[in-house]
Amino acid sequence: MKKSACIEMIFTEAPFYERFKLAREAGFEYVEFWSWDDKDLDKIKDLCNKYNLKIGSFSGDKAFSMVDERENADYIDFIKKSIKAAKFLECDNLVIHSNALGEGGIVINDYKEIDHKVKYDNMRMLLNELKAFAEENEVTLVLEALNIIVDHVGNFLAYTEDSANLIKAVNSPYIKILYDVYHMQINEGNVIDNIKKHINEIGYIHVADAPGRHEPGTGELNYNNIFKSLRELEYKGIIGFELEPINSSKNAIDVILAL
Repeated sequence: MKKSACIEMIFTEAPFYERFKLAREAGFEYVEFWSWDDKDLDKIKDLCNKYNLKIGSFSGDKAFSMVDERENADYIDFIKKSIKAAKFLECDNLVIHSNALGEGGIVINDYKEIDHKVKYDNMRMLLNELKAFAEENEVTLVLEALNIIVDHVGNFLAYTEDSANLIKAVNSPYIKILYDVYHMQINEGNVIDNIKKHINEIGYIHVADAPGRHEPGTGELNYNNIFKSLRELEYKGIIGFELEPINSSKNAIDVILAL
């Protein structure tokens, strides 16, 4: 397992570009962030080279959704630009979502007027459309379901089973699930069993405790058992720590590196 620090939420005591150095000093080999088109990619590449870091992932979509066919052309165009950015940064994973997210992760549009099956079918069509480009560039699109109770009310993709069905339908090694333990604990629970059931479809994992979205040990999840299961399953992918330290980044890092 490879551990990645989400520097949008950890090391926020320092300005963004200083967090790369802090992540390396803390012992991380990977970092991840959210949007890319508002950042200096040349500077990020230089910082990664300077501190011997790799980019685990960043968000591949932005202002467009996968559930509305009227946005398909714009969605595909932006994903292709994101894949090119990923290639430049030597990043192997792009995080994608069913709905566009605004400031603070607010769902911009829930498209209540569109039937559930129509949304699902459009997502499947888009993933099929994108898989050849992802395969050609060897960049994996990791599809993230989000909690619809606390942080992302109105988001369409909310359950692991729905994500898995899409991944199986598209059938590409470069289209996988991003399994976010925090989000899925809120929506459906049964974390270890769901990981075991869908381990072949999971390409990336996000970690935070629930409730609160802080470091492991601050909520109700037994992360020692979750990590034990991941080791038993021989999960070799990246685990991104996308969490807000409850006190300080240093205290959170001590917990993270001990897992």
